[in-house]
Order: sequence, then C-alpha cells, then structure tokens
Amino acid sequence: MLKETDVASPVEINSTEDPTAETASPSRGRLHTVLLSAITRIERHLALPGDDETVRRRKVVAFFAGLAGVNTALLFAVLYFAGGAPLLGWLYVMTVVVSGLTLSTLVLRPRAYYACVLITATYVTIHPWAVGLASGGFRSGLLPMLWALVGPAGALLLIGVRPALVNAALYVVLAVVSVALDPLVAANAPDLPPSIHLTASLLSALVPGMMVLFIALFLFRQVERARLQADALLLNVLPGPVADRLRGGPVTIADSYAEVTVLFADIVDFTRRSAAADARDVVNLLNAIFSDFDELADRYGLEKIKTIGDAYMVVGGLPQPRPDHTEAVVAFAVALLAALKRHRAWDGMAVGVRIGIHTGPTVAGVIGRRKFIYDLWGDTVNTASRMESYGLENAIQVTAAVRDKLDGQYDFVPRGPIDVKGKGPMMTYILKL
Repeated sequence: MLKETDVASPVEINSTEDPTAETASPSRGRLHTVLLSAITRIERHLALPGDDETVRRRKVVAFFAGLAGVNTALLFAVLYFAGGAPLLGWLYVMTVVVSGLTLSTLVLRPRAYYACVLITATYVTIHPWAVGLASGGFRSGLLPMLWALVGPAGALLLIGVRPALVNAALYVVLAVVSVALDPLVAANAPDLPPSIHLTASLLSALVPGMMVLFIALFLFRQVERARLQADALLLNVLPGPVADRLRGGPVTIADSYAEVTVLFADIVDFTRRSAAADARDVVNLLNAIFSDFDELADRYGLEKIKTIGDAYMVVGGLPQPRPDHTEAVVAFAVALLAALKRHRAWDGMAVGVRIGIHTGPTVAGVIGRRKFIYDLWGDTVNTASRMESYGLENAIQVTAAVRDKLDGQYDFVPRGPIDVKGKGPMMTYILKL
C-alpha cells in the first residue's frame, strides 16, 4: 500500500494565446498559400527517388536561381540596348538563352540537375569577365565582374565543394587576365546615359553581393540544421551531461557512483507469445509500451539506459546524483504498472510484467566507437536484474537495501529467502500496491 512519496507529480502548464498576436489578412494568407503550393509542386517535380531533404531543397533553390538569372539578364539586355550599347545587350541575350536552356533542361530532365548547375555556374563565372572586357574593364565603373562571384558560391551551395573550387580557380585566373588586359580595353567603354550607367552599376554592386549573402545564409542554416539533428540524435542515445562531455572531444567517459537505484522490467512470457505473431504486431506493441515507459522516465527524472528485447532498464541517481533516487524509481515502477493496464497484446490478452529494483554503487560509462552506448556495470546492476528474473508477474520485487532506503514510505511483504543465482539465499520484498 502506497503511503506517501516525495516525488513530485508533473506540473501542468496551461498555455494561452498571445493577445498581441496579429492575424494575417486574408489576401496575404492566400498569397502565402499560393507560394507554398507552387514551391511544393516544383519540389515534387524535381525530386528523384532517394533524394534527401537537403537535395530537394537545393533543387528548388537551383530552379528559382535560374529563373532569377534569366530575368536579371533580360533586364540588363533591355538596359544596354536602350542605352545604345548593343554589344553588351547581345552578351546578356546570350545569357538569357544559356540560362533558359539549362533551366528548361532541369525542368524536363531532373536527372540532369548536376550537369545543368555545373554548366550554369561555370558560365556565370566566365560571362561577367567577358562583359567587363567588352565594357571597358574596371575603369568603366559598371562592375559586371562582381556577378562572377555567384558562380563559385552557387556551385558550393548546389553541387558541392569540388566544382566550387574549380570555379573559384577559374575566377582568379580570369581576374588576373582582366587586370592584364584592362589598359587595352579601356577604349571599349560605351557612352551610356548617366541614368542607365548608374542603374547597371547599382544592380552589379548590390544584387551579386546579396545573392552570395543568401547563399551563405542557406549554407549556415543547413549546417545548423545538421548540427541540431546530430545533437538530438546524440541526446537520444546518451544523457545530456554525458553528451556534452563527448562533444568536447575524444575522451574516455567512466564515472563511479556511490549509490544509484536500478530497475529492470521484463514483459512476462513475451518471447513465447511473439514467436507465432506477426512481426508488425510485436514491434507495435513493444513500441507503444516502451514509449509510455519513456514518458514516465522523463516525468520522474530518471535515465533510461537501454531496452534488451522485451526488457527495459532505467536508473535513478545518475548522471546527476540526487538524494531521492530510490523514491523516484519506486514511484516510476508503480506508475509503470498502472500504464501497462492500458495495453493489450495482439490476441487481446492482458500484458504482464516483472519488476526488480536494487540500490547500491555502480560504474557508468560510454563504450564502443560505433553505435556507442551508455551503460552500467557492477553488482548493483546484476542484483536488480536478478530481482526482476526471480520476481512475480505484475509485482515489484526489491532488495532489503531498497526497503531500508525508503524508510517506511511504502509497505512491503517479505518474500524469501529465495535462492538467487550468483547471490545465494536472499531476503526480498514485494511492494504492497
């Protein structure tokens, strides 16, 4: 019979809506919906089987970058034809054609993604230097060569480091050649109206830099997303403080604890019953049960160590020591039995569990270089496991150390002594529920 417990129940937090939050106007909401729908359709069209989320995003970026390239080149062509510089206008018409062809190829043949991006990035790296030479070089002030930065940056974002390095090397070579030829091409500077000259210069000064900035931000977000995913995965395997130490660099993680409380829970007769069952039914049941156990472990501040088949192992008092670890583990065990009543096996039968608990010293650490695991060792672990294996169905069996540690907070029924493998005769106790 449960008398009292020092373990606090979880606090419910009532969330309320922010009264200052503004709702978007219907027209703005419709525009947002239309844009998202268009992006989703493009992503689905360009995606191939096996593409991960990053590749799918890159393809969408490549599509819109190509579309922006066509429109920007068309704008420059109009500016230069209107300003009386037909050579520069035709150079940008050529860009419209090349970008339009690669974009069309990407849409019609998504498998050609790498080739389309490589051709476009290389073209974007070369073309601005050609425009620069045709417009009088650096002295013209039109700054078309700044567009060449988009080539290596776009290659880095969309297809990887190697093509980006090739384009960066090409950028350097063309810059050196342009500097060498600059005195010879100064006479090519077109006599543009001031308004067109300023407009072209402004576009070249602002747009490439902003594009490179957005590319850098996209890469940063991808790296940050990958880091957060890696951190989340690490925290699913290791306790938070242990994961923090492991992230600091290669180190042997091994700690001794003077006292912890270990619990093993094992589903009764599960192996025999699951032998003839459908695999999905077996996995779905275990997943549902152990997910409830995980939630309870979080609620009571315990550390799940591992599952072994149909057995579940949890510990209180590490990696951060706490004085009430035994109370927390026993409260978890009581809640575990209550949660288990909500589950039925695939054949409609009730699910039973044996629970064993022991408290004492242990050693904990991380082992392995691949698929590493945080585990416990020592007599405390072995004894807790024996309490489970020699236990009774839907009962919580504990050692004298656990009973004494609880100091009258629970009532126990003596059981034993029982002959425990590796331990000999032991006096054990069953918690009265």
